[in-house]
Amino acid sequence: MSVSKTLKQDVERARAHYMSVLGTMPEPIRAMAEYAPEALVAYQAFKDYLYKPAGEGALDLKTKELIYVVLDTATGNLPGANNHLRAAVDQGLTVPELAEALIQVMNVCGITTWGQTGYKVMDECKRLTADKAPAAKSKAQAKAKPKATSKAASKKK
Repeated sequence: MSVSKTLKQDVERARAHYMSVLGTMPEPIRAMAEYAPEALVAYQAFKDYLYKPAGEGALDLKTKELIYVVLDTATGNLPGANNHLRAAVDQGLTVPELAEALIQVMNVCGITTWGQTGYKVMDECKRLTADKAPAAKSKAQAKAKPKATSKAASKKK
């Protein structure tokens, strides 16, 4: 199969989108790029609408990623939920926010949604936010440390 230069560029742009937003190329998207690149390009056009630059869309990126997390959870797509969860946590999603959203999903879709996928996504969110907490704490502590005065500095010499 011969792929045009433009199609190759469009596929690379789609790959760049996933790496930028999710930090990974999901396996289903990798397969679409390999086996049906034209479909990936069409799918990416749809994604471009959703991922407008900041301030141009009606929803912020955190909300968009949270919606993907709950939809993937509702459909049992744990890898997709976790990919979008990482992006949502990067945008500031908290454990209580996700818990409330996933309980809402469970309320509509049933306890099986929680039992098969929801609690696993919650556990991953807890892990991801715990990993971020020490880094944020050390940055805050570094900013809060008072700078040594010249008197204090000269006493140490």
